[in-house]
Amino acid sequence: MDLIAAYRVLVEIDERGSVTRAAAALDVAQSVASRRILALERQLGAPLLERNARHAVLTAFGRDLVPSARRLVRLADEVELDAERARLRPVTVAVPTGCSTRDLAVTVAAGRAAGLRLEFRAEPPPRRAELASTLAVRVAVLAVPVDEAEWVAELGAAGRRPSDRALRLEALRPSRRGRGTRDADAGARIRIAPEDDLPHLRDPLTRAAYAAGLLPGQLPVDASVTSALAAVLADGDLLLCTRAEAHDLGLHWRPFTGLPLARGFALGGDSAHDVDAVRAAVADELAAALGAEAPRA
Repeated sequence: MDLIAAYRVLVEIDERGSVTRAAAALDVAQSVASRRILALERQLGAPLLERNARHAVLTAFGRDLVPSARRLVRLADEVELDAERARLRPVTVAVPTGCSTRDLAVTVAAGRAAGLRLEFRAEPPPRRAELASTLAVRVAVLAVPVDEAEWVAELGAAGRRPSDRALRLEALRPSRRGRGTRDADAGARIRIAPEDDLPHLRDPLTRAAYAAGLLPGQLPVDASVTSALAAVLADGDLLLCTRAEAHDLGLHWRPFTGLPLARGFALGGDSAHDVDAVRAAVADELAAALGAEAPRA
């Protein structure tokens, strides 16, 4: 039995004076209203209505229950209102700072089409993990190693000059500067922005760079993509980034030769329901925003 619905009938009978008018106010058939009162009488163990051939009125027992029933109905209405507000509250998602405005807007639109309101916060990797752990956001796109990832975005090097060749780290050795156009990259630095300043990305790049003969100063870490881009434009450096980021920044991107370096991303959050809802609604759109071709199986 729906107790709230039955108590609604009881309150309406008290206010309107009959089962017929109570049913009309609740937009249900009179027989439905009568069955609800009968079920409530069985539940409570005493009659609520005095019935005769012409009308039905509340018994003294029924009148005594009306104040509590009215409070219960009011509370149920407040719960329904709170539930509606909660459904309308957007799901906050922490995402990488490199995601383009358009890609995120497309993701929001896809979420709306699926009945999910999304709100994004662009933050670097440690901050995204912190926001998720402290419940400051409901979902976060976490930076993880490739073997733990839902999405993978290949990393390469982007610079001012176009090139149709993949980048060999050996070509950046300072000793090769000045040996012709083939050595145009000699001495260039690969700048690391906050999104890639993580052990599982920085360490393999550092080991490969040292093995190729690069100097420690050729892998500087910048405080922001803006400062890294300024160095690329002013000094001819290279930026470690995805192909999509290079396009957005107006740079020319090249993959690495012999260095399989990629960002890994996975959704995380306190609520598995929120994480699953975001994944189900906008997985493809998030993949595009992250510079990944498609979600991993």
